Amino acid sequence: MKYNLYILSLIMICLMSSCEDVFKSIDDLEPSYKLTEENAYTDAGKVEAALAGLYATWRIAGGSYLPGNIMSLSGNMADSGGSDYNTNTVADDNGDNVFDYDNYYKLIQGASFLIDNIKGDQEIQGLEDARRKEIEAEARLSRAMCHFGLLELYGQFYDLNSQYGIVTRMVASREYETPARSTVQQSYDAILEDLNFAVDHAPVISVHHKFSQTTAKAIKAKVLLYMKDYTKAAALALEVMGDPNHALQADYNSIFAAGHSAQEVLFAPYSVAWTQRVLTYVDIYYEPLNITDIADAEVDDIVDGGGNVVEKRYDTRYTYAFIEGMPLGISNQKYRLINPVEEGDKSNTFIKMRMAEVYLIYAEAIARDGDASNDNLALERVNELRDRVSMPHKSAANNAELLEVIRTEKNLELFAEGGQPWFDMIRYYHNDIAKITAIKPTITSVNQLILPIPRASLAGNSGLVQNPGYEVEVN
Repeated sequence: MKYNLYILSLIMICLMSSCEDVFKSIDDLEPSYKLTEENAYTDAGKVEAALAGLYATWRIAGGSYLPGNIMSLSGNMADSGGSDYNTNTVADDNGDNVFDYDNYYKLIQGASFLIDNIKGDQEIQGLEDARRKEIEAEARLSRAMCHFGLLELYGQFYDLNSQYGIVTRMVASREYETPARSTVQQSYDAILEDLNFAVDHAPVISVHHKFSQTTAKAIKAKVLLYMKDYTKAAALALEVMGDPNHALQADYNSIFAAGHSAQEVLFAPYSVAWTQRVLTYVDIYYEPLNITDIADAEVDDIVDGGGNVVEKRYDTRYTYAFIEGMPLGISNQKYRLINPVEEGDKSNTFIKMRMAEVYLIYAEAIARDGDASNDNLALERVNELRDRVSMPHKSAANNAELLEVIRTEKNLELFAEGGQPWFDMIRYYHNDIAKITAIKPTITSVNQLILPIPRASLAGNSGLVQNPGYEVEVN
């Protein structure tokens, strides 16, 4: 008995004497399942899973209220519940604005981690070199699209000489940093660096909810159009238009019924079930505004003998979206698959790029290239889109009229899909505020053409400068 007590006492003394050492080392213990940068990209399965995570994140980044809010900025649509976007008075602490800014940068960070690890000399078990290049290209295209989306919203993207670009992140952030904004030219240079790699190395053919070389070329053509490099933009757009894997869909309505799997779609987030739905509320909370008048002007109303309107008539694309066969609880059929009661377990998506926009990029580029002999060809591309929706052909007496025809056609074709009409308004009219005011009276200053950097981002980064007109004086 005494012997047993001695042994027990000895054990307790040993435990007590080593207790301090135990607690000193406990913080150094690493759980076997902890995911670190060193073990997250060690085999093909983990790398493919990381890439899948980027694609899944696109259901949030660029989604939520953003498509509707951008349409509210242009006046084409409006948030039915009221919004600062309706009146072009978005504050630097606006919740939607913070959400969009943060989620684009979160996706950039995720893409950069993947890029940093896959382009190094680290061995990745089971991953062939060709696929390794493809994955890097897909991640780089994702990063380029995020940077471009941020530049459209928060930078003076229309002025290559402007200092107000965005913070470009070409490597993952691993410690606290205070990066300054790039200039607009530097922002475009970073975007093109990633796009050029994607054009060369992305998969040649891919499903429409993943990236391919064709998607990279389409995005690059759009970027070059914004940069006013019209000849290169037109050439690249024409190359995309020749890709049979992403041809125009003959039936306009079927684009949105098919969602991300539509042949015309160049990229749309994957979402097939209600549990996978993307965060977008265009179909519920946003109602048509100026787009109604634009669509009405395309077709003559039916009137009686006394000149009274018997029936209002609209462009057929507007009619599809807002009038015909509207499912219960849905106000815009471009997002028609989100109601599980009406559509079973189907979900929705939003389209980031489709072939019709490439046709219109091409039309605008050749209309602006200084060669008047191309104007008729530009008009032919516009009318090719109008043919498939049974709308009468357009004509133009001069180049200025042609450009306005193209802008209006992009509005009618792409409204509510991502806000392109707003960015076109800025590109067309940033030097003529009076014309923008005629379209949207709440725009009274050029400062309203870009959104404020969120206040929280400014507070966390002393190197970041606010956009003009949004500065807050500190007492």
